[in-house]
Amino acid sequence: MEKNKTGKYLKYAIGEIVLVVIGILIALQINNWNENRKINKEELQLIESLHKEFTYNKNELERSIKRAQLIQKSCETILNNTGNREMKLSKIESDSLINWGLTSIITYDPSNGILENIISSGKIQIIKNEKLKNLLSSWNGFLNDVKEDETWAVNERNQFIFPFLYKNSNYTSITSDGKQNSQIASGFDADYKEVYKLLEFENLVNSTRIWNRKNERNYKNLKRSIDEIIALCQQEISLKK
Repeated sequence: MEKNKTGKYLKYAIGEIVLVVIGILIALQINNWNENRKINKEELQLIESLHKEFTYNKNELERSIKRAQLIQKSCETILNNTGNREMKLSKIESDSLINWGLTSIITYDPSNGILENIISSGKIQIIKNEKLKNLLSSWNGFLNDVKEDETWAVNERNQFIFPFLYKNSNYTSITSDGKQNSQIASGFDADYKEVYKLLEFENLVNSTRIWNRKNERNYKNLKRSIDEIIALCQQEISLKK
């Protein structure tokens, strides 16, 4: 009798232990499911924010590409009138081309707040798509390469172009862009055609054209990276919704 009771109690105890273990496993599974759901939700929010940020950056980059192309066209028009070529530009046209082509500069300044926060906080590890993660991690490297060439172009303008224009042209007239009422008119009446006969002027214009062509090429390469990031973000958003 005692042995029968002991066997029953033992079976009962084992049954209770099994039930407790099953309960614990179910609780752990539910907890893991909830945690995964929270992580997936946070990942989706991060990717949506990145998609918005890089869409904005793409629009800004496209503006920079157009500006680089316009500067190149301005320089090409100037170069068609340098040296012994026939001068076909009026003073107003010349001032406008020099002002836009030589004194303006392009710097691409994307919005990186969201990406920098994700990287610095370590939340980039939440993103499961390895290709997207790698592109995001490499973004600052791509951008730094572009900024390096931009800096060279800015330095050339500041060190060579501005000093040349100050010395050899009517800078006041150039920067007024034909709008004499916008500032005090120059007290000098210089012949704008003379600067076009200088080899140094032609070299500076051509150098500006080359730098902006390089910037345009860099921007287009960067745009391919942005397009890939946006496409991967869209893919992940579609899968998670």
